[in-house]
Amino acid sequence: MPENVNQSVVYDTSNLFTQSERDSLTQKILDFEKQTTNQAAVFTVDSIPENEDILYFSTQVAESWGIGTKEKNNGLLITISKYDREIAISTGLGTEKTISDYKCQMIIDNIMLPEFKSEMYYKGVSKALDSLFLLWD
Repeated sequence: MPENVNQSVVYDTSNLFTQSERDSLTQKILDFEKQTTNQAAVFTVDSIPENEDILYFSTQVAESWGIGTKEKNNGLLITISKYDREIAISTGLGTEKTISDYKCQMIIDNIMLPEFKSEMYYKGVSKALDSLFLLWD
């Protein structure tokens, strides 16, 4: 399991973002957490372990990092695997009540993938976070 020793909310091991993009996404996530206590994070990786499902992998990472509060289980992790060309949005049980897996898949298909096709990773993730934060109460 990848360790996130600095507890970064944007852990970009694939360098998909510039430093200022990382800072901007981090600020967006931290501002939302201040308003709602909901915890989100973004994790980029070159590739996930062989024969592993990205959603399962993403959920394992979110649990090992402790995203979301214990009481509310209100965490969300966007995992992007650069070379596998896969994306997952894994949600805690509390988050799932307002953001279904179906809605997560719609956000991946309709918001993230079109931007990623032109390598606009920051724009895709930023717009996805905006949509998720609107759904998430």
